[in-house]
Formats: sequence, structure tokens, C-alpha cells
Amino acid sequence: MTNKKGLLQNSMWGLASNILQNILLSVFFIIIARELSEQDFANYLIANSLYLVISSVSALGLGQWFIRQLNDEEDVSHFLNKFLKIQLLAGLFFYLINVAVAFTLYQDKTIQILSILIGVNIVFDNVIYGVKHLNIAQFEQNKTFVVLIVEAAIKLLLAVVIYLYPYTVIEMAVVLVIIRVVTLNLFLRISTSKLANLASIIKNKISFTDFKKLIIANWPFIIVGSIAIIYWRIGSILISKFLPVRDVATYEIGYKFFSLTQIIPVIVSASIFPELLRAHKEGGKEAFNNLYKLFYKIYLVFGFLAFSFMYSFADDVILLAFGEKFADAGFYTKEMFLTILVFPTALLQANVLIILKMERKDMWFNIASFVLNFSLAFIGLMYFKSLSVINLSIFISFIVFHLLQDTVMVKEKITKPLHIIGSYLILFMAWFAYAYLSDMVNQYLLFIGFWIIGFTVFIYTDKRILGFIKEKAGFK
Repeated sequence: MTNKKGLLQNSMWGLASNILQNILLSVFFIIIARELSEQDFANYLIANSLYLVISSVSALGLGQWFIRQLNDEEDVSHFLNKFLKIQLLAGLFFYLINVAVAFTLYQDKTIQILSILIGVNIVFDNVIYGVKHLNIAQFEQNKTFVVLIVEAAIKLLLAVVIYLYPYTVIEMAVVLVIIRVVTLNLFLRISTSKLANLASIIKNKISFTDFKKLIIANWPFIIVGSIAIIYWRIGSILISKFLPVRDVATYEIGYKFFSLTQIIPVIVSASIFPELLRAHKEGGKEAFNNLYKLFYKIYLVFGFLAFSFMYSFADDVILLAFGEKFADAGFYTKEMFLTILVFPTALLQANVLIILKMERKDMWFNIASFVLNFSLAFIGLMYFKSLSVINLSIFISFIVFHLLQDTVMVKEKITKPLHIIGSYLILFMAWFAYAYLSDMVNQYLLFIGFWIIGFTVFIYTDKRILGFIKEKAGFK
């Protein structure tokens, strides 16, 4: 039986630590963006993006397999050491790939050195990945969150040191690797001290046949686990090859705000998913469909709320955080936030596909969306040397991804074509209206006035929404 208390504790720890960790890392990002030269900051972002792309594949997506299999193992210590040995070997292999790709794509010595240094984290990350999933399986994610918060705090301290000692980007990369080693050591001491250590991991033997069978059986998880990261990080790599290096930093600043915003629907989805699953299993088709439509409205409104906020205030927020150096990033951040209009509802529909046991279909939708994104961006940059090409490619590919999901929703009779068309019309009419009014009305008055009217109409045209809000707020 599921440990409900453990699940609740994991969720609360996850929510609190995720917010705190992202605040600390965002301040780290802002400080180094302001204090490093544009060239050094961009070079760091390029090497870091390449590392994140390779790292997303290196873990082999075996986390879910490990969690499922752990409960069936009699010798937990042996199984854990075996899993961590697989992760260690995969990390070493993909580290070499990371270095090879860096030297192939870039002639800049700083990027090459940074890739050698930062890429080492792939090895450490793979082992940490294994320990994180051990904590998940044992309902001890609080251990994971404590370590990650400590790491984020140390990184923030490193950023602050630059005011006292103006270090180079290479020196920063060396210290970041040392911090990751400390993080790995903390994970091993706190989570696996009685089950595994570095010596036991290295001594464990893995046959190539078993390894190959494992990869073949779990290859879809490799794609699903990596494509979300590659989807966004490939943009930095393409920008670095086609556009001035400054545009890499501009893109990453926009993505930093986008990634912070998307945390909210991701966290909300973690609590909404069980309700949808329960309605699907116990409430019947009509109850499930009604709940889906309720959540769809809420997600749709959140997407436009986030977009309208950044459309009105991105220039001011970025100027405040990053200074005059990246003042032009506001325009491109607004462009990137076009995607937030459809991201929350796409996330909701991805959860519905999982409930309907259509994970493989969702995987192919993700692949199709990524291929379209990459193709549009690559071809577009050959003809138009603008960061807008990347942002619009992401937006268009997300629209197509959403439409592919919509076809399934209609086919499964969860929603109707008229509902889908109406949702898109309302969304894009609101978009054009807000953009039109923003040239005529003070941004603060527009945002506040628009949402006073918007929330009033939204809540009182569907009584279920008000009831849902009261229930979640504890008034019911």
C-alpha cells in the first residue's frame, strides 16, 4: 500500500526546497551575469548548456526502473551498488562524449577548458542521480532536498566572493566542480553510508549483456527523461554557432525567468495528478472529463497571467536584476513567454495521456515537437540572424505539440473540437487585446485592471472554480 504520509512529506519538502533552491541559484546567476564580462559569461553558459544536454542522456533514464525493481530485491546493498556502477560507467562514457563534442563544435580555448572542467560533473551527477532515486524509493527525499539547498547556498557564497576577489571564469568552474564533489560526498554519507561507498561501487561487476538488455528494455525512458532539457538547451548551442556570443546570455536570461515561472504549474500538477487519476478510476467518464475541463481553465488563466505580467514588466525586472548590460533582454524574454500561453495546458494534457496509459504516444509527440523546433531554428538561423528565430521556433513547435495532444483528447471524447477552438480563440484574442492596450494604458493600471475584470469573469462564470479555490484554501 502507498505510504500516504511519506508521499505528503515528500511533496511538502519538494515544494519548500524547490522554491528556496531556485531563489538561491537565481541570485547566483544574477551576480555572475553582472560581474563577469559578457564574453566570459556567455562562454560559461555555452559550456554549461552542452554539459546539461549530454548529462540529460547520460543517466539513461533508469530511475523509474530502479525504484520499481528495488522493492523486489532481497539484497538491496548489492542491487544499489550495481545500479551506481552502471551510472558511474555511463557518466565516464558521456563525459568523454561531452569533451569530444566541445572540441568539435568550438575552437575557443576558454569554452574547451570550461567543457573539460564542467563536464566532469556528468560523472558526479550520474551517481547523485542514483542516490536521489534511492531516497525517492525510501520516502526520504528530505535528505535530497537538504543537500541540494546546502549546495545552492555554497554556490551563492561563491558568487558573493567575486565582490571581494574578482576571480576568472575558469577559476569559478574549478570551484563549482569542487562544490559538486562535496555534494556527492554528502549524498553518499547521508543516504548510502550503510549500503554503498565508492570502493564497493567500483568493485561491483556488470556484464555487458545485462547492461545491453537493461538499455533495450528502458530506452523510451532515456528519451522522455532527456528531451525536455535538450528541447531548451539546444537553443543556446545553436545561438552560439549562428549569432553573436552575447545572444547566448540574452537567451539564457529569458529562459531563467521562464524556468522559474514553469515551476508553479509543475508543482501544482503533482497535486492535481492524483485527483485526475482518482476521477478516472472511480468517478466515471463524465466526472473525469469535467475535472479535466476545470483544471484546463485554471491552467489556461495561469498561462496568460504569467505572459501578461512579463509583457508589462519584463523590461523593468531585467533592468533591476541584471543592469544596463542586458537591458535589451526584455524584448526577447517577452517573446519567449509566448510559449507560457500553452505550456501549462500542455503539461496538464501530458498528465492525462499518462493516466490513459499513452506514455509512448506522449513520447512520440515530444520527439515530433523537438524535431520541428530544431528544424525551424536551424533553417531559420541560416536566413535570419536573430534570436527571435529561436523563440518563435519553440513557440510554434509547442503549438503543434499541443494540437497533437488535442487530437487525442477529442478521440478519447474527453473534450470536443468546439471547446478546443474556443479556447484558442479566447487565448489569442486576449493576447492581441492586451498587446493593443499596452500601447495606450499605463502598464500597472493595465495589468491590475485587466486581472480584476478577468478574475471576476473567470470565477463567476463557473461556480466550480470558486468551490475548488475555497476547498484548496481550507474554507470548505
